[in-house]
Amino acid sequence: MALLRKAWETWKRVGRIIGDFIGRAILTIFYFTLLAPFGVGVRLFGDPLAIRPGRPARWVERKTHDLTLDDARRLS
Repeated sequence: MALLRKAWETWKRVGRIIGDFIGRAILTIFYFTLLAPFGVGVRLFGDPLAIRPGRPARWVERKTHDLTLDDARRLS
């Protein structure tokens, strides 16, 4: 029985090493085939802050009006 237990413990260690390697390999392949090209595309073609030259400003015109003391009292 001791021989089977030792074989089982050895197999668990080997299986853990193989599983860790396979997991890293799959995640590496996933990263380089899906995430990295998407990230490169976003960096090349994206403009999240809208700061590229030649684009219109994103200012929004607002009407201004003067507030009186009575207007301020009504706000509270």
